[in-house]
Amino acid sequence: MTSARDENKALVREYLDAFNDRDHERMREMLADDVVEHGAHEELRGTDEIIDFLEAHFETFPDYSGTAEDIIAEDDLVTVRYSVYGTHTGEYRDVEPTGHKTSWSGTAIYRIEDDKIAEIWVEEDRLGMLEQLEAVGPQEAHFRV
Repeated sequence: MTSARDENKALVREYLDAFNDRDHERMREMLADDVVEHGAHEELRGTDEIIDFLEAHFETFPDYSGTAEDIIAEDDLVTVRYSVYGTHTGEYRDVEPTGHKTSWSGTAIYRIEDDKIAEIWVEEDRLGMLEQLEAVGPQEAHFRV
């Protein structure tokens, strides 16, 4: 017998697979219409804003892809510790393309409601990524992020 936690984890795994496949239609099917994403960027509301934000990332890092390192579920929440990588070929936050391969880690928490992803919280090591792009040095990093 499958538990709600297992079903929630499976939903998030499928969403992450669709993310890596850049299958926006599949992603939309798993997101609630009024989904909200809170992260290092501005708050994103609705599937269109989330997909548009990801598309911009895919343009900046065309080989952008992620790997789920751990997935933990409790009640209606699924937490994913992940690593991502990409090659910086487009402008990112006023940083001209460097061609550098970069990787960073993060944690995302997904709230599931009515078998859809209703809310997402994202925390990523953007500072580490900016250091890899040589956009900031360790001494100036706290002024830039």
